[in-house]
Amino acid sequence: MRIFAKEEGGIVSVKIVIPHPNESGTRKDESGKIVPAHFIREGSVQVNGKPLLDIQLGPSVSRDPFMQFRFSGKKGDRLTLRFIDTRNQEFAAEALVN
Repeated sequence: MRIFAKEEGGIVSVKIVIPHPNESGTRKDESGKIVPAHFIREGSVQVNGKPLLDIQLGPSVSRDPFMQFRFSGKKGDRLTLRFIDTRNQEFAAEALVN
């Protein structure tokens, strides 16, 4: 997972890219068989150990999704991100706000 978090004027801008195939379960492969669904279904973000947001995702999210959000914060805040897909695989990362 790639995370970019920068503070400016008390507002932290966060940009995230999550490497994931995000298959919807409706696409067919070259032989005509349906590719099984495999997508990120939920995620959470904490700042300094406190919940900031929880999100629910679905099959319409693109491959390697890009997400962006802002919140009131400061340099040095610790972001903890956690995402889970339909196969219960967990993707987690931490970053410090610059």
